[in-house]
Amino acid sequence: MRKILLALTFLIILMSIPVYAHCPVCTVAVGAAAVSAKYYGLDTSIIGLLIGAFGISTGLWFGLKIKKQFFRYQLPVIVILSFVFTVVPLLALNTEYVYFPLLLFGAAGTALNKVYWLNKLLLGSIIGGFITLAAFRLHLFIKSARGKVLFPFQGVVLTALFLAVTGIGMYFAFGA
Repeated sequence: MRKILLALTFLIILMSIPVYAHCPVCTVAVGAAAVSAKYYGLDTSIIGLLIGAFGISTGLWFGLKIKKQFFRYQLPVIVILSFVFTVVPLLALNTEYVYFPLLLFGAAGTALNKVYWLNKLLLGSIIGGFITLAAFRLHLFIKSARGKVLFPFQGVVLTALFLAVTGIGMYFAFGA
């Protein structure tokens, strides 16, 4: 199964065409951070945080470049597909899990009294995706409220700051 997923990922990469980012610096920075995090041996959830951010950033990059709207909800569909096609092939490479005991009430084994296991890469990717979207929305809010950005590369700085703070929190929660 892993070989099929790796071959499919490699095939998709070979068939891809160059695109231009809503913020190419942001996309490259997040991609480089994910590679650096793996190189320095950080926890898989932190690597997932950066991979999820990369998937969302790439989706925004591609979706905002397409000026003509071909169907309703085009941008969210492109962003979600980018996230899925970035994260899902990498899940086969990860074997680390984190557990969440949900022990609220009911008999043992029911939905609210059970221990759930989640892939660390997937957990980090989901968190990274939401953090990136929140930073992008804040950037757009500031830009519309003030009529301009507050400082150059505002979107990049907000995204990097949000991801750094979240990564530090995840380091102490999962990796320390």
